[in-house]
Amino acid sequence: MVNSAMNRASISEVTSLKKACVKKYGDRYFFPKTIPKNREHKAIIAYIAILLLIISGHFVFSTDPYSIPSLYASLIIFYLLVMVLHRWILFLFELEHSVSRYNGDNWKIFKAAFYFNYKIIVLALFCLVYLIYYLTKYGFPSLNDNCWILVIPSLFIIHILFDTEECPLSESLAIAKDNGLNYGAGMAYSFFYGYINYMLNEKMGDPNKHLKEMMQDYESKNNIRFEVYKIFLLIPKSLKCFESIQDGSKIMEMRSTLLEKKITVAGVRERVYKHSVYSIHDTSMTYKPIYVCAEYATPIKTFMEVYKHTTAHTDYYHRQKNEILFQFYFTLRRILERNGMDAMCELVFYEDMDDKKQYHDTGRILLEKLNEIKKKER
Repeated sequence: MVNSAMNRASISEVTSLKKACVKKYGDRYFFPKTIPKNREHKAIIAYIAILLLIISGHFVFSTDPYSIPSLYASLIIFYLLVMVLHRWILFLFELEHSVSRYNGDNWKIFKAAFYFNYKIIVLALFCLVYLIYYLTKYGFPSLNDNCWILVIPSLFIIHILFDTEECPLSESLAIAKDNGLNYGAGMAYSFFYGYINYMLNEKMGDPNKHLKEMMQDYESKNNIRFEVYKIFLLIPKSLKCFESIQDGSKIMEMRSTLLEKKITVAGVRERVYKHSVYSIHDTSMTYKPIYVCAEYATPIKTFMEVYKHTTAHTDYYHRQKNEILFQFYFTLRRILERNGMDAMCELVFYEDMDDKKQYHDTGRILLEKLNEIKKKER
């Protein structure tokens, strides 16, 4: 009771909290002033108004108003051609990632680079039709307009209104900027601070032991020896997580678990955390079983569920699966290194299927990783 009182926050004496919660009346939601709500894209209306104002002023003050439509159409087409050139450059450099990100299908890269939304297509067709009409009737326009510079801010607004950079490849490159706002990075931070940090930090939970101590206790109790004092977190590229790791291997067998850790988290009393222990039997290397502590990175299983169900963002997740997966691995690796926990936790990011769509033996994947660790330690 004393500890509970000491841990309590400073509680306000205010009893009327009608304006503290988000409320729903009918189909409408009402948000307190301090809680974020949906953004309404009212700026688009302002941009449209500014664009109409610029074009109207252009007609009024131009010395050659009859040439203005052909001027805008010509420059819009020129701008779109520059955009196509930009996409072509992106396409050529993305070919480097053909196998790792697109399974060798260059057509997927082409579609990802040269996707244009319907607004751009309609705008391009309208400008092309008008230019063809103008050229066949009047010939090449003589652009003697003293206000031609007004087209520059107009093109900038058109760029915003028509989302000219929108394409799957641009989405991938935005994720690759590693600003920490993507789904993969979010999964990594949640996984570390919501699970790994609890498991590997000896200052949390009961018993007050870190991973190595719990593995040593297991060794003493079961008369075995772990190959390394690390937990292996598996990140399969296909997102497939078997119920037990041994289900994806012919040479692995689940033994039991390390000592349980009980931690009170977010109001849940004595939540139980525990690691699974497996033995690997590879007679080509040794007749003795090799013992490891391993499990799948649980956010991968969650991502698989999100990936295969229909949601408002299904198309996005299907397009960006590999980028999200890489950012999860890359971000989690850096978090572990920054917190000095990479010595206790080994990430295994691997291709889990061969060319015949059969799963690689997970036990052999772990053996490869163990060989890599031993080479580093020599």
